Amino acid sequence: MALAQGRYRFNGTALVPLEIDSQLPLYVADSWLTTDGAAVALGRHFARFASSADAQGLVQPVDDFLAAAREAVPSTGEWFPRIELTVRGELQLSLRPAPPLTKTVSLWNAPRDPRTEPTIKGPDIPALEELRELARAAGATEPVIVSAEGFVIDGATTCLLWWRDGILFTPPSDLARVDSVTVSVLRDIAEEAGVRVTEARVRPLDLVGSEVWAVNALHGIRPAVSWVAGPELTVDEVRLEMWRGWYESRRQS
Repeated sequence: MALAQGRYRFNGTALVPLEIDSQLPLYVADSWLTTDGAAVALGRHFARFASSADAQGLVQPVDDFLAAAREAVPSTGEWFPRIELTVRGELQLSLRPAPPLTKTVSLWNAPRDPRTEPTIKGPDIPALEELRELARAAGATEPVIVSAEGFVIDGATTCLLWWRDGILFTPPSDLARVDSVTVSVLRDIAEEAGVRVTEARVRPLDLVGSEVWAVNALHGIRPAVSWVAGPELTVDEVRLEMWRGWYESRRQS
């Protein structure tokens, strides 16, 4: 049964409203965009949440909670639900309307990497939001996290990909980051389209003249149109729209 906007906890059998809407620190979180009841790769979001919850020491299975969360999302409108495992071991659902969607991003080099658990989505959300506030103050929308050697790792809320000579690149897997559901979908699309995907270790200035995409489950594919104190970038509008169409075709009820 669909629920109204709000925050809920799972009591073992059903989602019930939180009596006190407190924001406890999170061990795990996952979110996705639902448009009129359809989402991209929802099963992968649920699988990532279950795997992360297990890694964080949750003993109880999450299957019933995930089923309840799926049923709770309304079948009309745009929603951006978030499923959560709190530090008290509670499973919660934050049922939120989707924020305004945007088509582009501007990037900015973050001065530090604040992540404490870079492979699990949830614990570092507050610290990453602080980075986004710094990016906004610098005239950008998305901070770029780099390694101690200056290599591109990730965005605060996005994963970064780039194009060169028809090849789609990702940061190397040995640079720790959350395993992106959106990137996994784009890898599937690339395989079907016969596009090579490979890893590369790059610093921001190595990307001069490249097309850089910032991708996530909320906004899908967004090109970076500027990089504050960084490289000049390009955008291939034809390719961008084609890939956006392919990505949206993965949206299922």
